[in-house]
Amino acid sequence: MSRLLTVLLSILLTAPATVVWACPNPDMNATVQVRTNGAALRMGTMRRALAGGNSALDTCPSVTLPDVPAMLFPDAPSMTADLGGMLGLAMEITSDATCPTGLLVRTADGDWYHDDSGRGPGQPRIMLRHPGSGPLMIWIGTPDGGACRATVRLVTYAG
Repeated sequence: MSRLLTVLLSILLTAPATVVWACPNPDMNATVQVRTNGAALRMGTMRRALAGGNSALDTCPSVTLPDVPAMLFPDAPSMTADLGGMLGLAMEITSDATCPTGLLVRTADGDWYHDDSGRGPGQPRIMLRHPGSGPLMIWIGTPDGGACRATVRLVTYAG
């Protein structure tokens, strides 16, 4: 009996070292993809996406944020926008959903941004002064990880 207990304790104590944590992964493909340019986004564009996931950012060393949000995000981006012609433009990113959400954004230069209350609790808004051209990746998270429908809106402004 004590041998079995020793084996079980050994497994329990070594298991966390072998666990692979889920994290937002910029190398995964998004189900919603947009190819556009800054001029076309002056009027804005909206796309439907799914919010929610299983990735808590406090276990993701690749996502560098000053404050870790209490949201769960999907591994794959909810949306990717391949942007061109962004010189001199700023961009606003918002999400509306049937549940409280948070946005996680990674710009082409690898910078990460997050918001979950820019327009009120659970109503995110991110303003990027210089988003740059190239891939803009957007994850939509929820507080409990549960899935809900969301709409992402991208709009550019003179920067």
